[in-house]
Amino acid sequence: FLVTFSVLIFSTYYLNSELNFNYYYFVLLIFVGSMFSLNFSNSIFTMLLSWDLLGISSFFLVLFYNNWDSCSGAMNTALTNRLGDYFMFVFFGLSVFSGYYFLSFSMFSSYMSLLLLLTAFTKSAQFPFSSWLPKAMSAPTPVSSLVHSSTLVTAGLILLMNFNNLVLQKSFISFVLIIGLFTMFFSSLASLVEEDLKKVVALSTLSQMGFSMVTLGLGLSFISFIHLVSHALF
Repeated sequence: FLVTFSVLIFSTYYLNSELNFNYYYFVLLIFVGSMFSLNFSNSIFTMLLSWDLLGISSFFLVLFYNNWDSCSGAMNTALTNRLGDYFMFVFFGLSVFSGYYFLSFSMFSSYMSLLLLLTAFTKSAQFPFSSWLPKAMSAPTPVSSLVHSSTLVTAGLILLMNFNNLVLQKSFISFVLIIGLFTMFFSSLASLVEEDLKKVVALSTLSQMGFSMVTLGLGLSFISFIHLVSHALF
């Protein structure tokens, strides 16, 4: 809330002279509202709705300047997030059938854990779905700061924390750890050769998300959450 409030104030100064300012503010409020709703949702329906709204509003925010760079960035962001929406839809579709043992339950829960992990990886831009995060930097600067601090990119982590007991089981916890390490490694390498400063910030965020995934993969979900909050404030 603190980060969001400061970004909303920043937006009024930064984009004051824009013709589409009211449209921008409206979409930004939808974006923020869907993130709050995702954080505090306690039913499948609100979670799916807010997850989808988050993807759609981020598409319109990245598209705001309407030039070639923002168009390609918005499509990249939207399509990668759409992939995550698909995984999440299948996950909740399967969870409806979890009472009917048409598969052995251990096999069933591992399939569901994998779907949930893939959903979180697309939204949190983990390897191999990392490409959309630097691309999303073609949004206006206040949006970039909001996306990279505490909203879109942390949604996947928050999802994993909500389903902590399902994900953090034997085989998948090491998988989360390895993916987090890969993301940290590749984003650090990429930032060494990147010249656009906003993209360097994006890659730094990516390595921070990788670090949060690593701590989650070690089973320390509370420390991962603390790091997420401290990164957002920083």
